[in-house]
Amino acid sequence: MAVYRKEIPDQIPVSIYKRYLPTGETERLARNVGLGISDYHPPVTLLAPPWHTSPGYVSEVRGADLRICFSWERGQMVETRVYETPVGTVSQETTRDPNYGSDWIRKHFIQSVGDYQVMQYIAENTVFHRNDETLRARIADLGGDGVVLGRLDRSPYQKLLMELAGPERFFEDLATEHGPVVELMEVMAHRMDEAFGMFLESGVEVAWQPDNITGDMTPPDSFRKYCMPFYESRGRRLREAGIPYVVHMDGRLNPLKSLIADSNFDAVESFSLPMLGNDMTLAEAWQAWPDKVILPNFPSPICLENDRKIEVFLSDLFDQVGKDRPFMLQVSEDIPASEWQRVLPILCRVAGRRK
Repeated sequence: MAVYRKEIPDQIPVSIYKRYLPTGETERLARNVGLGISDYHPPVTLLAPPWHTSPGYVSEVRGADLRICFSWERGQMVETRVYETPVGTVSQETTRDPNYGSDWIRKHFIQSVGDYQVMQYIAENTVFHRNDETLRARIADLGGDGVVLGRLDRSPYQKLLMELAGPERFFEDLATEHGPVVELMEVMAHRMDEAFGMFLESGVEVAWQPDNITGDMTPPDSFRKYCMPFYESRGRRLREAGIPYVVHMDGRLNPLKSLIADSNFDAVESFSLPMLGNDMTLAEAWQAWPDKVILPNFPSPICLENDRKIEVFLSDLFDQVGKDRPFMLQVSEDIPASEWQRVLPILCRVAGRRK
């Protein structure tokens, strides 16, 4: 929490998304030497349709029926989600990664220009519900072993890009069928504003928005036009409420660095180091965003090195941090399933020596 609040902690903290930490002996060892857990949960159900159908994510849609069915293809389960509305029907197909449990979309809801009207009906008729009891229980269960982040929905541009339309459909339609796309984004933003008012009443300590920004898919003009106003409105209200605002940006960020500097949020979360394909170094990020906390993710390729090389990498990284800035290293991306038991204790031991 010190890092999220832009304060200097007594030692460099290391956190891991709860979904990446299997329960067991190594998990207990890693937590005993300092590994903290970053859990997350939406304080308010998300704008329909959500990517994940986990409890607390799915909202009711007035006048629409949601049907979920399963089939098998070459030994893999395919989940089909169908929304039937008075203005049309849309469907999505997902599969699940066998190692990490991630949902992967293989067919998006929006397949034609006419589907934007259906998605607009779904957005306009979403009924949000608060998750107060579930959120309180998760916070109480985790206790002092970590932080439960209040999960916000993605900004409308990112939600369309990643969840509802996919990049090929979305970019083509934004260029050639501008009206329906922009109208849908405006409706989505308005409804998300309603949910955000409920979010602010939830009592969460940190607001977390998994926007997964990369300049390759969200170029400067689009970021300036569609993302920055969204961050501005939320950042202002969160600052008034004293809640740190954290945005997950794990892609190539150099084309956006001046715009990110002017964006109204507190932390760039899951910042990817150059070995993961980012076009900015940590030093360049600190220089570009002196008033933001940089929370890099631990690069998974390092997990394939021997213990000594991992220790050297971590020592060099922590040397760059020094003692005058808030910093936290995160396991916020998939790491090799065969290596986490060996690597996590090393990571925590090296960080624990940096007081």
